[in-house]
Amino acid sequence: MYFDLLKLNALRGPNRYSRNRAIFMLINISEFGMNSTNVIENFADKLLDLVPTLKKNKSFVERLKKGTSLSDVLVNIAIEFQNLAGMPVKYGEIFPTKDKNECVIVFQYIVENAGREAAKESLWVVESIVNNKEYDLEWTVLDLKEYREKDKYSVTTQYIVDEATKCGIPHIRLNHKNFVQLGYGKYQKKIQSSITSKTSALSLELADEKFRTKEILQNSCIPVPEGAVVISFDEAKEYINEISFPVVVKPEVGNHGRGILININDYKELKIAFDIAKKIYAYVLVEKFIRGKDYRILAVDGVFTAAAYREPPCVVGDGKSTIQELVNIVNADPLRGFGHENLLTQIVIDEMTLRILKSEGFTLSDILPSGKKLFLKTTANLSQGGTATDVTDIVHPEIRLMAERTARIIGMDVIGIDFICEDISKPINGQSCGIIEVNAEPGLRMHVDPSRGKSIYVAKPIINMLFPKKSRASIPIIAVTGTNGKTTTCKLIAHALKYAGRKVGYATTTGVEIDGIEIVKGDYSGPDGHKLVLKDATIDHAVLETARGGILRRGLAYDECDIGVFLNVGEDHIGNDLIESIEDLGVLKSTVVKSVKNNGFSILNADDTVVIDLKNSAGGNHILFSLDSNNKNIISHIKNGGTAVVLSDGNIIIRTEDQDDMISPAINVPITFGGSAEFNISNTLAAVGVLHGLGLNSEIINNGITSFYPSIKQNPGRMNIFDFNNFKVILDYGHNKHAMEALSAMLPKFSQGRKIVICHGSGNRLDEVLKNFAAIIAKTYDYIIITDLDIRQRKLGETAEIVKHGILEKGFDSTKIEIILDVHKAIDRAFEIVKSGDLIVVQVDKIQPVIDQILSKKENVLSCLGI
Repeated sequence: MYFDLLKLNALRGPNRYSRNRAIFMLINISEFGMNSTNVIENFADKLLDLVPTLKKNKSFVERLKKGTSLSDVLVNIAIEFQNLAGMPVKYGEIFPTKDKNECVIVFQYIVENAGREAAKESLWVVESIVNNKEYDLEWTVLDLKEYREKDKYSVTTQYIVDEATKCGIPHIRLNHKNFVQLGYGKYQKKIQSSITSKTSALSLELADEKFRTKEILQNSCIPVPEGAVVISFDEAKEYINEISFPVVVKPEVGNHGRGILININDYKELKIAFDIAKKIYAYVLVEKFIRGKDYRILAVDGVFTAAAYREPPCVVGDGKSTIQELVNIVNADPLRGFGHENLLTQIVIDEMTLRILKSEGFTLSDILPSGKKLFLKTTANLSQGGTATDVTDIVHPEIRLMAERTARIIGMDVIGIDFICEDISKPINGQSCGIIEVNAEPGLRMHVDPSRGKSIYVAKPIINMLFPKKSRASIPIIAVTGTNGKTTTCKLIAHALKYAGRKVGYATTTGVEIDGIEIVKGDYSGPDGHKLVLKDATIDHAVLETARGGILRRGLAYDECDIGVFLNVGEDHIGNDLIESIEDLGVLKSTVVKSVKNNGFSILNADDTVVIDLKNSAGGNHILFSLDSNNKNIISHIKNGGTAVVLSDGNIIIRTEDQDDMISPAINVPITFGGSAEFNISNTLAAVGVLHGLGLNSEIINNGITSFYPSIKQNPGRMNIFDFNNFKVILDYGHNKHAMEALSAMLPKFSQGRKIVICHGSGNRLDEVLKNFAAIIAKTYDYIIITDLDIRQRKLGETAEIVKHGILEKGFDSTKIEIILDVHKAIDRAFEIVKSGDLIVVQVDKIQPVIDQILSKKENVLSCLGI
């Protein structure tokens, strides 16, 4: 094979490469490198012969003829295959990497699995051309269509989701079918196709029981056909003696026209129809057949909305073609497609069709007489190949009223009413008519995309019903990113909001909390954790720690956020996942602030050059923060009418051109440890910017930030201090160079004695990064115990050896360094050697077990002292 597909991911939200969801391919073209296609004999002609629709892309064809990169070919094939399969996409882009033989290809998708398959097939197309092998394009397109039909929304669901998107209402797909959440948090509504959160269970039950529905409507003087429920064929025959033929037979509970046979005129047909209906449901409804046209009326929120005349699929004889040939001619219509891909659905010959042919005395191989119209189904469902003509504007007022009364009597918010009558433009009285069924999950396709007549965009009134004008659909989303301080900043923001009376859901590296209650432990700083919060129906604010890995692998869980916080960028993860520099890392993390709404806020660290260099790409209004009130970026920003949060003379200030709003002295903020922890002052400034952007007043902000403590309850694993009788233990998550440097600067303020550390490196860091980490450890501590808690792709103990080697290179005393791979044994060892006045620092990974271990030792010490 000429290609190595190194990675294939679906980026489901805004990401490093695109604001939209996209398929990510990392490929290695080792044989050709990035050479142009003209090194392969007749490549252009062979490709265009194989995929002729590519000729429509004139700019690509021009590049192809001159010679273009194989990556250019791959992205255009992947896009074209999706278009051929009825999933119109356009966007595709190629990104180089440091390896000249590797590149990243990113392209838009509609159905994830179809997009993935299009990526793989693009490789096989080029392979087949290079190796002169056959390639079955038709099979590939059909395969992609099957992926599409299996995984995409139904047409009805898609209409509603599209309208919601147009109105700025976000959505989350809740299963692989059509169960969808519209909006976030406490403002959310749910739909399943056209069933909504407002649809009552009682109305669903009524609609499902056809006979009970008919009785209720009949009692309200709404026309319905005579009918009865029977359980045996003998009962059916007996009832026919009362009402006489012709009749309709249907299962008493069912949908989508399954098991319904109409216009039955003798007992032989009745027996066939009864047996078919009986297979679907135990009780069978027999009712008088009403002659007339089949109409579907849609009412939304009790108001008449649209109407369509429906006709079953049919063929008309020409005196020379067989029925099968006529069906093939109808199916060849470009308006007909596979499933719901086109305006009309292809006609499938099934048992119902064969039964109709038999009753008419035909077979598929018979020639249909000229002018003879032959219906191929007994029902007019579009999904079975039927057609629909819009008649909304001609519906008589009496029939409109009947539809609205029916909707309100049944109590259904979105209802499809199947109505038979001779002419829908005329009054009810004076014509044969009746409601034969009501539908709890009506399809919208016949109204939005009728075969004939104007389109009625019926999704709009459904969205307007769920989200009336001026009502809210989403809660504020606060997303926090950066190398260090994300968790602390998120928890401080969440605490301040809860203190202000809000119900907050947050997701961080420590877990998910809803209104202060821990829901789940673990690292939930990626899309799955974020969706867990956004799906919660009790919260009014979401605070989401947004880590590098989630953005890389899946993109953001949301399209837009209200407030994005960009704390800092440190030299972490360099050399992994195509991140080759600190600038690359900054661009990746800036995805969060790029997704900020136009009327939202980007909170940016003016002390970080990488962050501030990306300021122009950040969305919404900008609030800068800085530990230096004379920072040139701050001064310029304020001069231009901006807002900043600064540390000035030890005070946290919200500064504008007109005024300074004093929030609190830094020493009053517990997580700053009396103003000595600059990194937490910086985190506090960012949190103040968020709270100000949300519209909280100064007093509430002050109350929030001054009541948040670095305790194991409020912020576990982040600068937690355990004060033993004659020594201290600090528990901190800091795991990279910058975090360790910040902690190092603080330690002398806690103890002048020996400093013992239990530390570990991360296995996915480069050796050079681990040695930089080791250099800080060597400079800061007097006794070092190295564990290995994060091995990633390395062997157990390998990372620890690299860190140890880096420490020894700095001249550290080899007798004062140990490797103990098990963190709990390492902690035990530290407690064995600790002396009065010493300080133990534990660089923690899994927080709670370590907290429990330290607390148990504290209890032992206290009990020995008799306390």
